[in-house]
Amino acid sequence: MFDRLRDLGTVRSWWGLSVPVAARVLTAAQLRGLVETELASGFGRRVRDLPVEPDLEYLLFPHTPELSPVPSWKCVAVVLPAGGVLVPGSGRKIRYGHLDVSVEELRRLPRASRRRRDELLHWLAYEAAWRRR
Repeated sequence: MFDRLRDLGTVRSWWGLSVPVAARVLTAAQLRGLVETELASGFGRRVRDLPVEPDLEYLLFPHTPELSPVPSWKCVAVVLPAGGVLVPGSGRKIRYGHLDVSVEELRRLPRASRRRRDELLHWLAYEAAWRRR
């Protein structure tokens, strides 16, 4: 069941699991539809901590497979300003949430661009260094 994601490329997670390498990107409207679908499927037990606003976009990073009620991925959702450049010190904060996404839904979501993913990596490094002060 999770083997079908191998054609998308995998990377080792923190726990040593093979997870899809590409982050997925969602708009607020796509997230709202996904949340409704997942709640109807029996997922979404942690989805309440995600703000759904039109000026935000969401990057999904799968981290743990789950088999029940249907094959799915537990994902970390990183909430970012939609399409905007992440500028350190701009007052824009990155927020996080959790979302269960079925394997089929995850396959259908568009991949985040390499530029957006790399931008997030630099922003996270900045945030980590800033918080150490």
